[in-house]
Amino acid sequence: MALLQKGDKIALVAPSGWFKKQDLDNALKWFEKQNLKHVIMPHAYHVDYYAAGTPKERASDINQAFSNPEIKALFCIRGGAGSLKILDFLDYDLIQKNKKPIFGLSDSTALQNAIYTKTKNPSYTGFLPIYDFKTNTLDSTLEQCLLNIFNSKPISYSGFDVLKSGNVKGTLLGGCLSVFMSLAGTPYFPNLKNKILILEDIGEKTYRLDLMLAQLKMQKNFHQLKAVIFGKFENCPIADEGDGSVQDILQNFAKDVNFPVFYNFNYGHIKSRYILPIGQTIVLNTNCLNIPSHRKKI
Repeated sequence: MALLQKGDKIALVAPSGWFKKQDLDNALKWFEKQNLKHVIMPHAYHVDYYAAGTPKERASDINQAFSNPEIKALFCIRGGAGSLKILDFLDYDLIQKNKKPIFGLSDSTALQNAIYTKTKNPSYTGFLPIYDFKTNTLDSTLEQCLLNIFNSKPISYSGFDVLKSGNVKGTLLGGCLSVFMSLAGTPYFPNLKNKILILEDIGEKTYRLDLMLAQLKMQKNFHQLKAVIFGKFENCPIADEGDGSVQDILQNFAKDVNFPVFYNFNYGHIKSRYILPIGQTIVLNTNCLNIPSHRKKI
């Protein structure tokens, strides 16, 4: 059974930054072209400092979307910052009883991984309507990924490099490294045992990446991870001589772990990227990443 079918309703939620109404127009036209009926949640156009409404307002929209049986999926409208602040106001019992996928990227990492931790609700990381419709058209790779997911097709991604080889199967978690690590020390940080992490970032100095990865190594069950996949680290500069490049940082990370490590995967803050399932099983080897079909209802 397809994840989304013609005529299904989808909720557009704004858990992070505020936006201008017209910036959403191209995405809405694309959803209509796919015969999906969009519902823009009540507080989506609100503004509270850098965010799209207060934490309680943003959480209320998400709770409402999960409570409505007609809505089959949630799409985070944009990234920015702020989804961490709504986590205490989400109704996790409600979400667990009404599971439906959440699509997002970047700051959505906090929302997607926290909800998985509390409810095992799955998500998809790699798509944000405003971010990906800055021009009139959607990148062809992104569009094909979305259509494959909507139709519950098995997916295979290739074209990445190996720091430490191996063949593994596990539940994928992660997203933007800095946002993922903002969950550390909270009730929302996931159990890393038997998980595979996908990690990327943008605009972080390389020494900051190094420190965040050191913090990751200190988390409970880190050494029981199945694998780590590093995506693209865009515009991550070397602040001072001796700090090392992104590749230096990732190579040093891989030296001290006993599981496979891959890098340069086509995911992150880049125009053309793959979309990956958070909280779902993937199969990974040195040649490709396989996502089985999830045809049953979530």
